[in-house]
Amino acid sequence: MANDFGRLFRTDLGRREFLRVTGVMAGAGVLAACKKAAKPVTVSPGGTVTRPPVGEEPGNLEVFDWTGYGDDVYGDAALWKQYKDTFPDEDLQYTVFKDDDSSYAKVAAGRRFDLAHPCGYRFADWVALQDGGAPVLQPWDTSLISNYPDLNPKLEAAGVIDGKQYFIVADWGFAAPMFNKDKVEPLEDSWSLLWDERYGGKISWWDSLNMLVVAGYYHGVADPWAMTDSELEDMKDFLIEKKSLVRFMWTGNEIDQAFKTGDVYIAYAWPSSWAVGTFYNDLNLEYMQPKEGRTSWYCGFALFNNTPNYFHAHEYVDAWASAASATWLLENYAYGHTNTTVDLT
Repeated sequence: MANDFGRLFRTDLGRREFLRVTGVMAGAGVLAACKKAAKPVTVSPGGTVTRPPVGEEPGNLEVFDWTGYGDDVYGDAALWKQYKDTFPDEDLQYTVFKDDDSSYAKVAAGRRFDLAHPCGYRFADWVALQDGGAPVLQPWDTSLISNYPDLNPKLEAAGVIDGKQYFIVADWGFAAPMFNKDKVEPLEDSWSLLWDERYGGKISWWDSLNMLVVAGYYHGVADPWAMTDSELEDMKDFLIEKKSLVRFMWTGNEIDQAFKTGDVYIAYAWPSSWAVGTFYNDLNLEYMQPKEGRTSWYCGFALFNNTPNYFHAHEYVDAWASAASATWLLENYAYGHTNTTVDLT
């Protein structure tokens, strides 16, 4: 476990600037919807590039996405059903990742896809990536995304860098302690449950740098998303000190199985694990509101500059941006979505 934290700590933490989305669900944007195009597309002010029409693209998109969004374990293919209805004979090629730092590292090392789905704190880093002097990413043409006018403009603004829409923000949510109410009695609503000695061996942490941030919240660090070197060192030492309480560090949906089998009673978790445990596995789970506050996140789709599937990629993201996808995400993963037309009653 000490080696785990040493490995994580050697990764550049960066400055995380998450949008606190609670209460910011605004009305839809006023952009006019535009129909699909197979014509020259403006990619920068004053410039156009002529692209082949969608029917001449190779298709079979290569998508780089989070675990749980590409394996269809829980029926997540519903998220891109609109795309499959349009291109029923095409295969989607998924590569999944466990966290933002590992996904960024893979692309920084040279791996390329048609599109990727990173989260907000790394947006600027992704846009800054270069490949032989050329940018790795290109901005989206939102006129090709019919559902774009229905997306929350405040959240979509988070995907704008240098005045260009480099990310189509789709999903958002929280992270918090989760526990089995039949097995655990917290002393207080606090992140401290993740190192409660009464439940040693029944606790799981996320295998991510975010554990350092959580420790920062617990210790009252002024800005856990932009800690000093000294603060980071203190948080690392604290987590290593608590390492013996942790059964394992999860990277994907194995945490859901661990709750189901009773191997784990407590975990750092996303809302999806609460939904899976509650609706699929019939567990009595609580998703805590810790006194230090939950952490929040938002993620968006990025378009690679060298993709031969420019129009296919826009069609895929349009499917993800639909009200049907938003409804599925809410009902199955308990995540928020940027589509503002969903009936929440």
